[in-house]
Amino acid sequence: MGRGKIEIKKIENTTNRQVTFSKRRSGLFKKAKEISILCAADVAVIVFNSTGRFFDFASSSMKTILERYKNASGGRAWNNEYEQMLSQLRNLKKENEELQKEMSCVTGEDVETLAPSQLGYLDEALVLAAKKVRERKTEVLKYERRKTESKVIGLQQKSTILREWLANAENHEEFGFTVSDSEGQTTPPPAFRVQPSQPNLQGSGH
Repeated sequence: MGRGKIEIKKIENTTNRQVTFSKRRSGLFKKAKEISILCAADVAVIVFNSTGRFFDFASSSMKTILERYKNASGGRAWNNEYEQMLSQLRNLKKENEELQKEMSCVTGEDVETLAPSQLGYLDEALVLAAKKVRERKTEVLKYERRKTESKVIGLQQKSTILREWLANAENHEEFGFTVSDSEGQTTPPPAFRVQPSQPNLQGSGH
């Protein structure tokens, strides 16, 4: 059965749009790489997402390919646009490098290159992050503790009932496990259902 035809229009759901963008961008760059290898062609692809972040692919030097395009276009009045594009690419590349450097510093790498003021800012950020992590950890531990205490109380109650039943059974019959009520009817031992911890076993008769 073939796939249904996809209507080409803007994807309104943000998450779906981001996933689709990532998949289609990867496919586009893959095709660009294939045509550059198979056909010995110089290929350059520049993509900006909806938030302004840029992604690019070049089979050789992006600057060289853009220069070739500029010359091949006959120098049509796009010099300013070309310069603006290169400037924007350089700025975005620098921004990406700074973000990667910041991420490396957060993980404890490349801190030797930071100035005292940067180290102070990083220290404050890490202290705040550690505080939030500890608060969340405390919440989770409290929840798990309450859940465990509830299970223990339930088991203690069942154990108390079982001990009372066994004591009554021993009083009526030394080795028996039946107890008769005031009318002489045999009372079976209390039934306890052991609920498995695995969700896939619950309610399946185990």
